[in-house]
Amino acid sequence: MSLRTAGTAYFHYLTGNKEHHWWDWPALLLLSGASWIYRKAVIMKYRSFADHQERQERLPAVVISLGNITVGGTGKTPMACMLAKELSARGWRVALLNRGYHSKREKSGASVMSDGRMVLLTAEEGGDEASLMARSLMGIPVLVGRDRAVSGRMAVEKFDAQVLILDDGFQHWQLYRDVDVVLVDGTNPFGNGHVLPRGILREPLEHLSRADIFIITKVDQITQEAVSQIREDLRRYNASAPVALSVHKPSAVLPFLNWDQGLHPEDAIPAGLMERPVLAVSALGNPASFEETLRGAGFTVAGVLRYEDHHHYGPSDIRRMADLAAEKQCILVTTEKDAVKLPADLVKEYNLPLYVLAITLEIVEGQEQIDAVLQSVLEDKL
Repeated sequence: MSLRTAGTAYFHYLTGNKEHHWWDWPALLLLSGASWIYRKAVIMKYRSFADHQERQERLPAVVISLGNITVGGTGKTPMACMLAKELSARGWRVALLNRGYHSKREKSGASVMSDGRMVLLTAEEGGDEASLMARSLMGIPVLVGRDRAVSGRMAVEKFDAQVLILDDGFQHWQLYRDVDVVLVDGTNPFGNGHVLPRGILREPLEHLSRADIFIITKVDQITQEAVSQIREDLRRYNASAPVALSVHKPSAVLPFLNWDQGLHPEDAIPAGLMERPVLAVSALGNPASFEETLRGAGFTVAGVLRYEDHHHYGPSDIRRMADLAAEKQCILVTTEKDAVKLPADLVKEYNLPLYVLAITLEIVEGQEQIDAVLQSVLEDKL
């Protein structure tokens, strides 16, 4: 294990909701002090916009923010895609705004990842999440840039967008939003209750009072008692926002080269594939959830290969995958978010037995309440 990997593992251990040893206390005290400073800074930044709303840019479109209060994956990407498709199907002109995290265009104002007809940027240029959204949302423009007010203006001016979906926007206060949808990861809703860097909270739990809708994700991976506890915790901070429940549902398992070329076989999940052991490959905020989804779909996970979130794959990674697949006599399965970053030429050169798991987010409870909130805002403003 490299020094960096060991350091990351120790940090996750310290910030987890776990018992710690006496020798961890110096590090915990240091993190707690940094956490106190971070908390004060976040509150001050939020108040600078909340108390001076003239600093928030208002656009001539309905802005729907999807976000969370923790770091790590909660399901924002599949939720954003699902919502964009639904609103577009109802006749609204929709555009999706993504930060383009860790991409070349993140700090360059605003860039068009997709004009709705063609994907114009690579995953390296526009970001892995934006690249996946662009591939999934034909007919819906996807724009990237750190300042979503700038990309929002471009979406309105260039594509005449009526509805802007602000991806990962709960902490992006520069742009006024009409609806705040907060996703809560059912498998790890609030971590240890501390803000960064002592915990995984991006801001204090009291700020959940701003949410208009809550969606608890991955409820199929937790008990009913856990769902009830999360509901109770949410109600403690926000008594009025409706709470919906969702699951991550596998929709297809495709050979990587077929997926890369947009080819979908008739059998979404070939039966024979289930009989082979799987090595789960991912670079996600919550890799355990992906691995559990694979098990839930009927696969036998013989091993895992985890990289840091937003990792870009290179030749050494492909060689390592090939070696592990041969050693364990198994196939490799990754996510669509990872697939957009994998070099197709090297996958083909090494003849990797690589498959891509496509996942959709399905609301299993509370869809009516979500529709009511959104419809009210859309009818009122447009």
